[in-house]
Amino acid sequence: MGSGQECHTIGENKYENGVSKIYQTEGHQIELIEFKSRTHHLVDDSKCWIFRIMKFNDLDEALKIKCELTNQKNDVEFDTALGEHLDAIEGYDNEWKIHIGTEDGEVMHSRAEINDWFPERLKNKVNFYESITTYLKGDTGLETKIPRLKKYEKIHVQYLSAIDKNTKQNANCRTAVDELKSKLDNWIGIR
Repeated sequence: MGSGQECHTIGENKYENGVSKIYQTEGHQIELIEFKSRTHHLVDDSKCWIFRIMKFNDLDEALKIKCELTNQKNDVEFDTALGEHLDAIEGYDNEWKIHIGTEDGEVMHSRAEINDWFPERLKNKVNFYESITTYLKGDTGLETKIPRLKKYEKIHVQYLSAIDKNTKQNANCRTAVDELKSKLDNWIGIR
């Protein structure tokens, strides 16, 4: 959220495979769900977040979400790690690698077409070539600018991270962050 915006905790939820806190700004309700990857058993560790954002009034309020690797060692290299339905970055050194991923614009477009936690009126803003998520300078993270929502519209944004030993044949980190909303909803127990 931008500087100067007030945010209050108004509740929490427990799910089968996750927990959440619910926050309220002047114009939005945001449920932040934290969980482990569905494939957490394949990697050394994972930490994942879903932001379920709903606009509850007509107040104009800008929101953006950022997930970035900071305070890393000097020998860590970064790169983009695109995949089918995936926008991601990877950081790695000789011993470890980490991936942070989110849905790409094409997946968001598909969800907008059926009004699945992405407003149908915004489907032309996301596609194979365009997304509401961008790569941060140096490929150290991702930033999602939440489109201006109308009253009662809602949007789902996810950031999935996984860390594992860096071996040439190991694609487990990438697999752990390449997830569709529907599969995550089922895994976490969101009904």
